[in-house]
Amino acid sequence: MRLTTFVKTSLALFLIGAITACASDAPPRTGPTIAEPAQPEFEDRAPIQDDYRQEAERYDRRAFVRPPHMGDEDPIRVGLLLPFSADSEAARRVASAMFDAAQLAVFDAGSENFLLMPKDTRGNAEGAAAAARSALADGADIVLGPLFSESVEAASVVTRAAGKPMIAFSSDLTAAGNGVYLLSFPPELEIARVTEFAMSQDLTRFGVLAPRTNYGDRVSGAFAQEVFTRGGVIVHEERYDQDPDAMLAPAKRLAQYSMEIIPVEMRHDYEANGNTPPPEEAGYTQGYQAVLMPEQGTLLRALAPLLPYYNVDINRVKILGVSSWNNPRLTREPALRGGWFAGPDPEITRNFEDHFAGAFGSPPPRLASLAYDATLLSARLAATHRRRGTPFTDEAITDPNGYFGADGLFRLNPDGTVERGLAILEIQPGGIKVIDPAQRSFAPGF
Repeated sequence: MRLTTFVKTSLALFLIGAITACASDAPPRTGPTIAEPAQPEFEDRAPIQDDYRQEAERYDRRAFVRPPHMGDEDPIRVGLLLPFSADSEAARRVASAMFDAAQLAVFDAGSENFLLMPKDTRGNAEGAAAAARSALADGADIVLGPLFSESVEAASVVTRAAGKPMIAFSSDLTAAGNGVYLLSFPPELEIARVTEFAMSQDLTRFGVLAPRTNYGDRVSGAFAQEVFTRGGVIVHEERYDQDPDAMLAPAKRLAQYSMEIIPVEMRHDYEANGNTPPPEEAGYTQGYQAVLMPEQGTLLRALAPLLPYYNVDINRVKILGVSSWNNPRLTREPALRGGWFAGPDPEITRNFEDHFAGAFGSPPPRLASLAYDATLLSARLAATHRRRGTPFTDEAITDPNGYFGADGLFRLNPDGTVERGLAILEIQPGGIKVIDPAQRSFAPGF
């Protein structure tokens, strides 16, 4: 029997228990409880104003959800905020899969005193704020989600004001901190890992060919910081609009800097009038040894061949990428052979994918693992809690030892950011291979 059938049966038992509660003072337990996805109940409320101090007083403990089968026991209540009715069909599919993953985590944890309460954010900021209020009104001790950055910003106003922690799924670092933790895949982690590995292989001079987008800005900025901090140099950077024709000229300009010795007129800070002499550092007089190319999919397959087309020796120059390169189709692109990128260990993620597919009949989208890990983390913190008060303290959530989840090792930091153990993968004709494994512990030396 698939988990979906089990979940539906549990929900049916929950509803039957609600109907027959008057007939018995202590109904038998039925295991972990998952409420049905609910529309926010506070949609008509005015937005929260600047004074948030009274937010917690909005919620009456007597109105907190308490499933009949739990008797008089007060459950650990967890709100799950996802865009179940978003305008985008893709967002709705992701929300559904993330809810499935959260259900899977609840049943894997097996806690009988754990209540998962999904709420619909509708995929926008107003809906997210209303969903957060609805979850708190139902007694949520912690909120998981939302997914989109603008939704996290809106919902976090509510949770912070009520003094409740949030584990959100956005990678927008501006939302982190002060009780908001981002369990996501921020590109800065990937860039730091692949840069560290490249420089450990004696690569110190780099080129950059990045899209002219917010993502491109973020990745190239992180790369520049990592290279500078580790003593390397970015010889040249080019940006492009994401159109195959618009990529040609930037790729050609970057290719010129692959020469072993860069002509004087092309060197860093050179001025044609000769008043500013070119620097003598080898990093700016010699060509790059590697190029960061943070593109994906069809555009990547159009971009990568341009470097050898413009006479870049790709047997000598290493191509660096991002985790979206974990795509078997890229193994058929000769220009990317030998390319490196950082990402979760495929063997670890495959275990979760198989587990999810076995329960629901289809493989999960990438983001589903975030809902699984956040829910499982919440359930395990709840299960080990034996004292009065909340199990979701800052100290518990930010355990420096971290946790091992669906994508491997991770830990949430006091500033709300996430750290992950990432592997280095290489694109080879026979497949994508791990060439430097992910760390298995945050202890020094692992």
